[in-house]
Amino acid sequence: MSTGPRRPLRDLPGMGTTSSLGPGFRALYAGALVSNIGDGIRLAALPLLATSLTTSPFLIATVTAAQYLAWLTFGPFGGAVVDRSERRRIILTTQAWRGLLMAGLAILVWSGHTQIWHVCVVAFAITLGEILVDPSTVALVPTLVEDVDLDRANGRIASVEIVTNDFAGGPVGSVLYAFAPWLPFVIDACSYLGSLLPFGGLPRQPRRAPRREEGAPTLRADASEGFRWLRRHRVLAPFTLSQVIYYFGSAAGFSLLVVFVIDELDASPIAFGILLAVGAGGAFVGSLCGSQVSSVVGTRATLSGCVALQGATLVAVAVAPSLLVVAVLWFVNGVPAGLQIPVARSMQQRLTPNRLLGRVNVTTRIFTRGIIVFGALGAGVLATATSTRWSFAVGGLVQLAAAIVMWTVLARLEE
Repeated sequence: MSTGPRRPLRDLPGMGTTSSLGPGFRALYAGALVSNIGDGIRLAALPLLATSLTTSPFLIATVTAAQYLAWLTFGPFGGAVVDRSERRRIILTTQAWRGLLMAGLAILVWSGHTQIWHVCVVAFAITLGEILVDPSTVALVPTLVEDVDLDRANGRIASVEIVTNDFAGGPVGSVLYAFAPWLPFVIDACSYLGSLLPFGGLPRQPRRAPRREEGAPTLRADASEGFRWLRRHRVLAPFTLSQVIYYFGSAAGFSLLVVFVIDELDASPIAFGILLAVGAGGAFVGSLCGSQVSSVVGTRATLSGCVALQGATLVAVAVAPSLLVVAVLWFVNGVPAGLQIPVARSMQQRLTPNRLLGRVNVTTRIFTRGIIVFGALGAGVLATATSTRWSFAVGGLVQLAAAIVMWTVLARLEE
């Protein structure tokens, strides 16, 4: 049974070179920076918009569920599209229509005609674009940098996502929403459209031969190939299962954080944005340390330890007496959340053939993002029946269980 090329998992990033990661990576990095600026603002503004339309924790949680439902419906074909097509063109086309979609939402909010189902539809549609853009980015990185620089390159992409999505986007999005509810969505539309310029600097990939001949694999067959390969992999398959458990627990935290801050702690929308920034600050610190930590303690201890620490902090948040204590815990929670991103991403890239990387990445996310639908809805039901504190406590316990599973399955890396 073949599991793809086995490459060293403990190479120090940057050992092979101290030079720039190259113009192609710079274009990818700059495009991600511009695009994620608006994303971060929208991620803060969208739940605030939902809370202005309904007081039901369950309905607010459906916005998160709708966002990740896209992975269960379109996800199986997204990876096949990424691996069949020129990834640069996919990114440019998708960013263009995402920008137009957000402009439409801004008009609805400005005119005062927004309903909760509008928010759910937009959240769903934006994630459709994410299913195409994010795997394209992941698949492009190994073609733009050397293998020894993967951790460093992934760390930079992860850090820009964290800084713009949460650290800067959280407080800016909440302040802009308080000033004018439609303004955050205008800026998000501009960021999508503005990213077209740097993304346009990506090198053109060789055209793939058209598959029109009789007997050529269909889109469904290509998607199935990625799923079968992942299912048979002795490391990535059980690791994905452990991530499914982890994300189920995570759903309680980020789907109901806005309710917890505004209703349970009686804080303002701006405080919610600041809390997002605090967590992102921790995640940014973690994203810069991932390769160093994994080189010292190994991939297994790094990833399972990060999940365990996040679970413990979620349980602590459930009993936190004040916003200040929650802020400290959210920073601590953010450090391992950011630290594990480049480590897990590099592991997947090293163990997966590039021709399958888009499909394998999407297949993984179908399960890890799809479970968030059920986790968010479950957290909403639990919070409605009891309180948001109980949803955080249960989510943390689930993550602690995920850490145990992850520690067990990643022992195969050392065999």
